[in-house]
Formats: sequence, structure tokens, C-alpha cells
Amino acid sequence: MPRSDADCAQHNYISDIEQVARIISSARPPSGVLQRILQFVGEALGAQGGAVVLGGEFAARLTGVSWGTFQDESRQLGQELLDGVTIDSTPTARQTTLPRTSQRPAIDGAVLAAPILGLQQAIGVMVLFEPAVVAMTLDTDLALLHAIGLYLGLYLQATALREQVKALPQAGNGRQNRTAMGYDPDRMVGDSPAMHAVMQQLQQAARSRSTILLRGESGTGKELGARALHKLGDRSDQAFIKLNCAALPENLLESELFGHERGAFTGAVRMRRGRFEVADKGTIFLDEIGDISLAMQVKLLRVLQERTFERVGGSRPIEVDVRIIAATNVDLEEAVRQGRFREDLYYRLHVVPIVLPSLRERREDIPMLVGYFLRRFNEDNGKDLKISSAAMDLVVSYDWPGNVRELENCVERMVVMARREIIAPEDVPLPVNLTRPYAMPYAMPYAMPYAMPSAMPKATLPVPMSTVASLPGAVADIERQRVVEALQRCGGVQTRAAAILGITPRQLGYRLKKYGIDPKQSF
Repeated sequence: MPRSDADCAQHNYISDIEQVARIISSARPPSGVLQRILQFVGEALGAQGGAVVLGGEFAARLTGVSWGTFQDESRQLGQELLDGVTIDSTPTARQTTLPRTSQRPAIDGAVLAAPILGLQQAIGVMVLFEPAVVAMTLDTDLALLHAIGLYLGLYLQATALREQVKALPQAGNGRQNRTAMGYDPDRMVGDSPAMHAVMQQLQQAARSRSTILLRGESGTGKELGARALHKLGDRSDQAFIKLNCAALPENLLESELFGHERGAFTGAVRMRRGRFEVADKGTIFLDEIGDISLAMQVKLLRVLQERTFERVGGSRPIEVDVRIIAATNVDLEEAVRQGRFREDLYYRLHVVPIVLPSLRERREDIPMLVGYFLRRFNEDNGKDLKISSAAMDLVVSYDWPGNVRELENCVERMVVMARREIIAPEDVPLPVNLTRPYAMPYAMPYAMPYAMPSAMPKATLPVPMSTVASLPGAVADIERQRVVEALQRCGGVQTRAAAILGITPRQLGYRLKKYGIDPKQSF
């Protein structure tokens, strides 16, 4: 029923907001809350029909609601307005005419529409149809609708968030939850497409008992991949035994893997079980498998084929039921061609190969990794450091040949050595540091495989004095070369190059002029 001027003058909008708050705090389901609020607001403003129309993910969760005499018309108007709703939208009022139908004549009136807005998200629209609008209260009515639209948006966002939290796997539900998680989020950090592909492969391979070969550069997280395979598999409640095959000489490696009998060799005062025997019913992880000797490869091949072995100095066959995961950063195909790795062992290991990507192949994960390590080392060192955007750009632009392990060490050093709360580009210990134009490897802040200046002598043969440059000239040559290298790494961006060099952009500009380097040339 339309309101009179007297009703409008006495209307208490504050009580309307309070009533909306009471409805939202009730135990009704979300659809019931929407229906009750729409009816209350419509009656309070003298409307004869209305609708709440939702879009996007919220339309999939909830069905819009309608109320009053003109429900179909209100829903249609809401759908028409929905596409134009953004986070910057405001309530509007416009005159309209509802077309004549077989049951009623055409009706003139006004449509009041208010966006339903959450945090940085347009959720839907509320539409009310009034046959007559009181001009003296129009601004106040629209302000009320705006407040209620914001209130509803935050309520719907909070409701959706609660549903998502409830859907998360709870701790303590065993293997089913571990499989749903896909990987251990506390250790294997990454959200790039490359890492998602690896996680899917690990999750699928974990369900089988086949031998897994993890491949990838040093520092890419092969051990973490092995742990994920174990945790996601049906042997997760059994032992996970790891061994670095490259860390032991051949005679000790055999004893470590297969065990030994008492008296098998000097010092074998008692029987000792090997790693395979300890890992029975569980998982054994053989790291650096590409570095074992040919003689050891023969013995390992038998275990892979028959799951049987003898302890050193023993003759009794021992059978084990063990899941084998191996890892290497060696090019096994090339090693087979050169005769350094047995072809039959290669095929036994290469049943399910999974390649872990290098860090430079998933640069989008670097900020997440930096944040993870920063929180960890802040906690370890009792600090609360943050990293500046310029320093983060520098970290992301670096190739990280040592991959995640190198990045982890870099962040740890930044946290330990930082003297201020915000880590700046000059605090990032990357290998090139032109504040010292010529430094021996042991004096470099963060030695890398290619950190040696290319201008250093390649041999120690005597050099005629006539060919030896003066010290200032040699330093200038090295400094110029370092400037060029920094510009090349940064694609000619002077601010980033200055950060790499540990100098200010103004100092870099001076050196460009001094050495006749054109910053506009293609680097």
C-alpha cells in the first residue's frame, strides 16, 4: 500500500536497519533471510512487488527470491539490471510502465534498484516496484536501500565463506583427507600451473605400488615429492626410510642398504638390518640413484626385480614388501649411452617418472615461496621483517640455478643479516655485487656457479709485463662489464640494474656516462 506524506514524515529508518540486523542474525537459512528482508523493506517503503536477483557464484548457491504482486516483472527487471552492476554502482530510481496483460491494465510507477555489494565484489541487485514515489523521501529511501544492499552483500559473503570452511577436510580423518588435500601445503609451496601438474601426478601415482623415479635439478624438492607420495599412499602409517646413495662409499652403501651379519667384516660385532629390511611394508627413498657404481647397480637391480636380497656376509634370502622411490638430477639417458648406468636398471626405475620443474620455470611461485620462508625464519629469529616490492622484483628476476634450496638460503640470510624492518634491494644477497668490482670467490657475498668474473685469468702461465693492464684500467674494465651484465639481466631496466649492483640509479647513470654505455640499446 502506498505511503502517505504523514507516514513518510514519521518513518524511522534507523529502526528499519535494526530490524534487518535482527533478521540476519536469526537462525533462518540464507534464502529465508533474503525473502524476509525483501518483504520487510518492500512493506516499509510502500512497494507492491520486488525481487532479489543474484549473479555469479552466488546464483549457483542460492535461488533469487521475489515478493508481492509484481513478482515476475520484478525478477525480469532485476535480470536486466544485473549485468550492469559493479562495485561502484549506487541505488537508482526511474519511472517505468509495466505493460498491460490479459489480467490487468498497464501500470505506471517507479523502479527502485539497489546493488548488493560485498568486499570488492558485486553480488546481485534488489529491485522494488512502487506505483507512486514520494519525492520528499526518495533520497532517504535510496540511502536505506544502499545500506541494506551492503549489509546483505557482507552477509552473503560471510555465509559462502562458512560453507567453504565446512567443506575443507578436517584433521585426523586419515588417508581420505590426505588424498583430498593433494599434497602437504606446509612443505610443497606453489600455485603455478607447473606445480599443479606435479601435484596431480604425485596424487595419482601415490595410489599405485609402482616404482617412482623423481627427476629434476638439484634443489627442486625431490625429497618433498617422495614424502608426499608416501603420505598420500596406502603405506602412510608405515616407515619412510631415506638414503642418499652418493653420500657413502660403495662398501658402506651395500651394508646400509642390505644390512650385514655379525663378523661379515672388521668391526661388524653384531648383526645389523639394512634400510630395505627396516622399510618393509613401507617406503624407501633412494636419492642420487644416478651416482651409484655399476657393481652396486647389479645388486640393486635384483631387489627391484625380485624384492629379495641377502645381508652382507649372509646367505639367507630375505624378502621384503617395500615401495621404492628413487631420485636423481643426472641425465640417465646419457649415462646409459656412456655405459655409466645399466640399461636394465634404467628401465626398472623408469616405470613412473615425474619431473619436478626448476624455479625459473615457475617464477610465479617465487613471491609465495619468499613469503613462506620469510614467515618461517622470522619466527625462528624472533623478527617481523617484510620485503619491499623492489626487492621482490629483484628476487623474481633472478634465475635461481640452485632452485628452491638456494632461495631458502637466500631468504634465511636476508632475515639474519637485515638491519631494518623492510628488506630493500641492496639487502638481497645475489651473486653480482658491484660495490666491490673485483672479488675472489671466497669474498663474494653469495657465491654462485657463474659468479666468477669472466675477466679473471683462465690460466696461471706467466704473462709479459707489456700485456698487463694497469690496476685502475683493469678495475674499470671489470666495472664496465658488470654494469653491462646487470643491464642484460634486467632487460635494460636501469632501476633494477642499480638494485642488482647495490648502487643508486643516479650512481648507475654516472657509470653509464663514464663508460659510454647506451642504456637505450637492445640488451
